[in-house]
Amino acid sequence: MADPRKAKTLGEAAANPDGTFNGARALSWLSEVLNPGKGASEAEVQKLWDQARAKKAGRRL
Repeated sequence: MADPRKAKTLGEAAANPDGTFNGARALSWLSEVLNPGKGASEAEVQKLWDQARAKKAGRRL
């Protein structure tokens, strides 16, 4: 599935093609469940994750 926000279940949304779990896709799906029509895309979630990791490391993106 290309857009995890369109998945019916969390498992369906978070699954990579190889069967592994993708946290960014899971959070994208959850954001859509909590904010219908305004959920964050996978790219937006990844950007926020990268910013948080950079902040924790003491540098800004």
